[in-house]
Amino acid sequence: MMSRSVVLLPRTARHVWPPKDPAERRIEYAVDWTARLADGDALAASTFALPSGLVAENASNTDKVATVQISGGAAGQAYEIVNRITTAKGAELEQAIRLRVKTR
Repeated sequence: MMSRSVVLLPRTARHVWPPKDPAERRIEYAVDWTARLADGDALAASTFALPSGLVAENASNTDKVATVQISGGAAGQAYEIVNRITTAKGAELEQAIRLRVKTR
C-alpha cells in the first residue's frame, strides 16, 4: 500500500499532503507529530475529520505518528482534513492538512 506523509513543524500553520488521483483506492496518509510533542510525551489517541466526498478507514497511531487510509475525492477539488490528537500527558492538539485530488 502506498503511504504519503507530512511532518508537522513548529510554528508552521499550513501543511499539504501530496495529491491523490481520484481512482486511487485507500492511500495511507501519515501525520508525524514528533516536533510538536513535549519532551517525553506521546500520542494516546488520534481522530481524523474528513469533509464529504472523502472516506477514512483504519485510522491508527504510534507514539509519534497518526495514520489514516483515505479514498474518494473529486478531481480538481482540494479538501481540508483535520487530525485531532490527545497525548499521554493530556495535551489536545489539532492540525489541518490540505489534500488535492487531481487526475494524473
